[in-house]
Amino acid sequence: MDYYGSFGLLANIAAVVTFCVFVWVTVTLFLAKKKVEKKLRFLEKSEKTGLSKRPAAIVVGIGKNPIVSVEKFLEDNGWEDIPIISWIADGFLQPKDYTKAMAEINDLRSQALNLGVSEVLLFYAGPLDLATFIGSSFSDWVPINVYAFTDSGTYEYRFTLRREGARLCTVSDELVRGLEGKV
Repeated sequence: MDYYGSFGLLANIAAVVTFCVFVWVTVTLFLAKKKVEKKLRFLEKSEKTGLSKRPAAIVVGIGKNPIVSVEKFLEDNGWEDIPIISWIADGFLQPKDYTKAMAEINDLRSQALNLGVSEVLLFYAGPLDLATFIGSSFSDWVPINVYAFTDSGTYEYRFTLRREGARLCTVSDELVRGLEGKV
């Protein structure tokens, strides 16, 4: 085989490889586009509620049962049809019991995943240090709207934990950003 034949063969091989890379990139971009479109539809806000299409309320109570307050808050906001998933601990927990409590709280996340939720309204009543564990456990998932119990006996929106926030900054950074928006 002469030089021209060898260069021709190499050119054909390069053309086939280039075509295969082009097809791979095209398919990858198409699949990524479909994934983003699905996520955007999933997170699209309802005009009626202002929430995504499948929200759920997760209620965690340690030392007190906030279910009645949460139900009233949801009713006051016109969100009566939002499912409530809860875990209530009898009495206060000691730090040595946090591992067991987090296993049970993470089960709430599994229940919400089974419902296919697109957004979580998190209502928490308990020790601050356990709240940090819950926030870090839930923050790499769907948007988590955190509501705090106020002195007036109802809940107030504080901030939203987002998947992107979990990668870029800490829970405390998200808290500060949320509180700065309130001031």
